[in-house]
Formats: sequence, C-alpha cells, structure tokens
Amino acid sequence: MHVLITGAAGFLGRGLVLPFEDRCDLRLMDIVDFETPHQKIIGSVSDLDTVQRAVEGTDGIVIAHMASRQAGHYEAPTVPYDVNVKGTANLFFAAVKQGIRRISLISSTGVVGFYQQRGDFLSRDLPLRGEGIYSHTKICQEVIAQQYHWEFGVAVAALRPAYITDMDTCRDKYGKLATSCNWQFTDRRDIGEVARRALELPDLGFEVFYVLGGPYADRHADIAYTQMRLGWMAKYDFSNLPSDGSN
Repeated sequence: MHVLITGAAGFLGRGLVLPFEDRCDLRLMDIVDFETPHQKIIGSVSDLDTVQRAVEGTDGIVIAHMASRQAGHYEAPTVPYDVNVKGTANLFFAAVKQGIRRISLISSTGVVGFYQQRGDFLSRDLPLRGEGIYSHTKICQEVIAQQYHWEFGVAVAALRPAYITDMDTCRDKYGKLATSCNWQFTDRRDIGEVARRALELPDLGFEVFYVLGGPYADRHADIAYTQMRLGWMAKYDFSNLPSDGSN
C-alpha cells in the first residue's frame, strides 16, 4: 500500500509514521521541510493544488495534520479552521477525484469532550459535542469524513486518542515531562499502529476507534471495540509511570 501521511513533521507525525515503515510505501507531507528517507511533499493542506499533487498515486491517507498551538491560534477560528477543517475537506475531495477509498483520520476524544468532562463512558455512538475551537474543528473533520463515506463510499477510520505523549521520554509535544499518568495517555506509535491496521481492514466502513493506553482506559472509553476489530492491544501502556490515582 502507498500511503500519504499529513502532518508528518510534527510531534504526532514523527511517532505515528514508525508502524508504517517497512510495511508501506510512504509519502509524507508537512508545511515545514524535514529530513526523511521517504517521499515528501512540502506545502499546506489548505492549498488544494498541493493536496491534489500529494495524493496522486497513493492508495490510502492518514490525516494527522493540525494547526499549530502557537499563542493565539486557537483564540479565533481563522487558523485552526483553515488548516484542520479546510485541509481535511481538501484531502477528502482530492481522494475521491483520485479514486482513493481508504482514510484514517486522527480525531480526538475532544469531539465528545462534553461527556468526558461529565465523567460519562465514551461510547462509539455518542453524539458529537465538544468544548472550544479545537474540539469544534475535530468535530467538523469527523462530519466531513462521514459525509464522504455516505456520498462516495470512502472507508474511514476515525481515531480518537486523548493525551498524546511518548512513553519512552514521558514528554508531550510541548516537552512537558509527565511524572504520573492516567487513562487518557496515548503513545503516538500506538496511534500509528491503529491507523495502519484500520487501513488494512478489507471491510472498513465509517468506524470510530478509541486509542488509549493509560491504566484503566477500558473503564472510561470503548477501547474494547478497537481491540476486537483490529486485533490491537496497546504496546505502550505507560507502566513506567505511577498512576495519578484517577482510575
């Protein structure tokens, strides 16, 4: 399979790509230049011409780009909607034009953040309801994905991780060091493994997969479906950190 991964130079992308290596031909895309042994495209997902060039000749796409969390970017909709929402719409549009029918979308538990804040169990069929501009853009991504599934038969895996970090370094994308963990912790390499397995499903529809590796995650979200459907178990379970007690 020839797979395009967007946002490949970011914290998530650099870890997510690892489970694909030696299994797929990769084309990596980001707005900033980066070193890689794989094919790469430098450009913005918000530019349709660049996106159409990026998807040519690929069989599957992993949508992992996200507008930067630089100061002020998520205080107004301009930047996050341009990148997260318009960029995702461009990729689905270009995918259909190229006959690509398999996409893994890296979404977030933020799309059901309202229920998470209430302490509800996160099932796969909860209505989308988040809080804040970031979660609004992730909701829009899932809506776009579902519409393209319904209208054009695009098979989509919507992955919902929570707190993305690296188990080995215990640091997140901002370099913040974790000294304890909870059920929301998700290693970026496990996200990549779920994305890859989902793209390989012969009968993928539009399906939600919670991707969580922290202790007692199964008490808070339906990771059982991800485990059953994909034959996946979290490889990076943060057992090297003590629990913060929020079981």
